[in-house]
Amino acid sequence: MEAILIAAVGILVGGIVNALADDLPHGRWPRRPHYPDDSPRPVYAWLGVTAILVGAWQSQPPCPRLSWRYPLTELTLAGLLLITQAATGSDDPFPSGQRLIWQAYAALFVLLAAVDLERKRILIAPTLVAAALALADAALLPQPAPNLASALVGGLCGGLIFSLLFLGGRLFGRLLGGIDTSVFGKGDVYLMGLGGLVLGFPSVLAAMLLAIALGGAGAALYLSLLRLQKREYKRYTALPYAPYILSATYLVLLFQDDMRHMIFGLPM
Repeated sequence: MEAILIAAVGILVGGIVNALADDLPHGRWPRRPHYPDDSPRPVYAWLGVTAILVGAWQSQPPCPRLSWRYPLTELTLAGLLLITQAATGSDDPFPSGQRLIWQAYAALFVLLAAVDLERKRILIAPTLVAAALALADAALLPQPAPNLASALVGGLCGGLIFSLLFLGGRLFGRLLGGIDTSVFGKGDVYLMGLGGLVLGFPSVLAAMLLAIALGGAGAALYLSLLRLQKREYKRYTALPYAPYILSATYLVLLFQDDMRHMIFGLPM
């Protein structure tokens, strides 16, 4: 019964995340859920999941349909809340306030990843909210780690190392042929700094290595799909990196000791 309730909350919060993803990139306050043509969605179609179930994907043909982002966001968030509950529920006593903060991270991370996948853009406002939450978490709930000092060092470390990678990628592109591009963007630097605040030092190092590994696997999968579709890869195509950084950060957050041991061989 508890799992069903958590999943339902995740789907509802996912609906709010979708509303934010619709309007925040345009500099608007979130409005009532609407279709791509800006016509309001009926109450039974406010959620992507229910829109599928009742066949309310569009206001009327031939208007654009809702994308798969809506149900996928809601189901992803439901899954993350369930995983968070499972990962923290066995620790007794695990602070309930800490669990709520981690679940709030999940919602903010899904929002940032969804917008980056859809628009190749990192939203600054949710990033700052998550950073403020991470600092408050470290200051008020230092157990489990990180404490405030560790969070600040982790944020500095994550931002600095990814800044160097970003600048190195720009330099490499220019030397190679005057290409003003890099694997990482400025937004990715901000996100890795955020990851450092959330995880602290040295766990941020595990998250950076995991993010790079996930990014490499994602790029290989992307190239494989292009080949299957017989489409040509355009050199220096920018790929969204936020999902990999945020996924790595959340995995290390939930399974911090296991991840550090797996990546660095450090004692658990």
